Amino acid sequence: MVGKDSFSFEAGNCFHVCTDGNALPWMFKDDTDFINGINRIGICSYITGVKVISYVLMDNHLHFLLCGSMPLCKEFITRYKHLTGKYIYSRYSIKGHLRGLPTGIIPIEDEENLLSVIAYIDRNPVVAGYRYLPSEYPWGTARYVFRGNALLETENAAAGTSREICAGGEICRNLTELGTISAKGRYERLGTRENLPDHWILESSGIIHPCCFFNPKIIESIFKTPARYIYHLSKKLEGEIDATIHNGKKSFLPDKELRPAVAELAATLFGAADVRTLNIASRLLIARKLRYEYASTHKQIARMLHLDAETLKGYV
Repeated sequence: MVGKDSFSFEAGNCFHVCTDGNALPWMFKDDTDFINGINRIGICSYITGVKVISYVLMDNHLHFLLCGSMPLCKEFITRYKHLTGKYIYSRYSIKGHLRGLPTGIIPIEDEENLLSVIAYIDRNPVVAGYRYLPSEYPWGTARYVFRGNALLETENAAAGTSREICAGGEICRNLTELGTISAKGRYERLGTRENLPDHWILESSGIIHPCCFFNPKIIESIFKTPARYIYHLSKKLEGEIDATIHNGKKSFLPDKELRPAVAELAATLFGAADVRTLNIASRLLIARKLRYEYASTHKQIARMLHLDAETLKGYV
């Protein structure tokens, strides 16, 4: 359980991570897709250790507010996209649906920016034209914020006995601890072989309960009062935040942070101590990884691999 998780904002340790809402016709088609999408948030949070502060899944894009180092937040979204691509291939037989999907990872500058980004994420269903209040949209965190007992455990939950948890104001029954499910059963339900905590629980719908990886009290502590939260929800933030998203999609990592990753790729893939010793074909293989796993621009790839930008055209 997330439990009484603490949060203290530090510049450079919180990021708005999102995909381009104009790039794909869909990412999630129905409730089954959304349920699996929520589960992948928990899986990626557990694997990377990144704290999920807020999230919303829309039909053709997503937004996360993550707390952790930039490389770990980058790993979170890279894993999330990879697992989503595997799921889409398994269910719809569509290969490479997310390949090259533009993704932004934008540092949160200060506490006021933090408030705006959370509100922007929670406003997404309303702005997109869904007939939901943010608190009613089923695939985002707004439904849990300032809801009193929105994530309430029974006293005997810690003992691993029967559970009754309120989610979004509704009592969830027939909950199952992962520890009671076989490894095969977990894989069939969650599509992962990761050894997730035994005390994590599934609702009868098959969704990992958000209390396992998300704590609404963090958002409540950031806004302090419901009135302040509602005030920010009522603000038209799209122009301000969309501009930062556009700028943030230029590259996942600045050159300074990308160079060690390039060196590691050269050493791991080709046993080379310096990427400049590699032939063009080998550097182009690294170029593809930089493009699709790190969302680097063509110009940045050319700089990192000491290649002419013309060489990259038609390859990445």
